[in-house]
Amino acid sequence: MNIKLGVRGGSDAINHVIIKIDNLTLVTAENLFLAGEEYRIETGKNIVSLLNSLSKDHTISISENIVDDIEGELKLESGELKKYSK
Repeated sequence: MNIKLGVRGGSDAINHVIIKIDNLTLVTAENLFLAGEEYRIETGKNIVSLLNSLSKDHTISISENIVDDIEGELKLESGELKKYSK
């Protein structure tokens, strides 16, 4: 199974984080641009937890050019997602 992480939004604001698992696409429920900081922090923790669980048996890829944007938007520690960047 191949898992990819992406974003929906413009260069000035990320609206949603997208997780694509083969033919299944998951999108964050709230617009991150409008959601509060608490929601972003909780979403970041949940995404990292999900990716860490899935990485044991599956390949995860995140484009290098969006890793920093996602980490910043979701208030993640720098480098938490870099291990999955290609």
